[in-house]
This record gives sequence, C-alpha cells and structure tokens, in this order.
Amino acid sequence: MKGNKLILDTVFEDEFKLIAIHCSLEPYRIAYFVNKQLKLKLERVSDIEIYQGDTVINAPLFQFEDAIRETDYYLTANKFKASNKNITGDDLFGSKQNRYSIISLLKEYKNADYFLKIEDEDVNAIPIKRILFELNQIKHIVTAYLINTEDLKQKERLVFK
Repeated sequence: MKGNKLILDTVFEDEFKLIAIHCSLEPYRIAYFVNKQLKLKLERVSDIEIYQGDTVINAPLFQFEDAIRETDYYLTANKFKASNKNITGDDLFGSKQNRYSIISLLKEYKNADYFLKIEDEDVNAIPIKRILFELNQIKHIVTAYLINTEDLKQKERLVFK
C-alpha cells in the first residue's frame, strides 16, 4: 500500500430537528403559548449574540432541558431590527432619522419569525408530527413546518451551548 494515505476526518454534530414558526408575537408571548400547547417549560436564558459585519445583536433565547427524555428545546427569534447608525435620512420636515435593517439568524429562511430547535441523541424518537400539529393549533401561529437541517448553510448559528 505504498502511497496510500488514510485520513480520518470526523465531524461531530449534534442531532437536531428544526421547526420554522411564522408568528408576529413578541418572543416572551410565543414562548408562553409554546409552553402551554406542548407542555414544556421554556425559560429565558442568556441572550445569543449575532454578528453581521460590524453590527452585533443580542437575541433572546428560551431553553428547556427535558431530563426524563434527554431532549433539549430552544426557541429563538429569526428576525432582528438593527440600527444603521451611520445612515440617516431626511424626512419631510428636515429631521434626521436612523435607518433600520432586518438581520436574520438563518438567511435562507428569512421569512420565518422563530425557530424551535429540538436536540436529541435519537432524532427519530422526537414526535415531530405531533409537535408540528400542536404548534399549528396555536391561533397566533400562521404556520409551523420542519426544516431540512442538512441543507442549512449557517448551522453554527444554531449552536446555543
């Protein structure tokens, strides 16, 4: 076996399911309704920081660790309003106003308002159909659907630990 090299390239990734949620509620309110409907205990933990160029945004993160099922749930917003301090515009009355831009946690799903990430060593054990059904029963949610996590370009933005 002259000239053959064996290269081990092991990548350890957490197994998870990701659900996109379209809803116009504030983060604490959607967390309340998700808790109530799914019988979870999501609590706000330390904010996550999102970097977009020289803009840093702190986003609320809600977490619940189900010790019995060994499953972790994370709820976070996808859209954030960032102030562009260097850009101002004149309005009709000559006053200056700050301009805002919308930054998304996952750009390829920029229309989703929230993400529910469910981590489990055995992702096949997650009752995803039931969870989707229950989420879509919440009257404030327009729709909730499963995202194919293999196609995500920015998975590192979903690492919350």
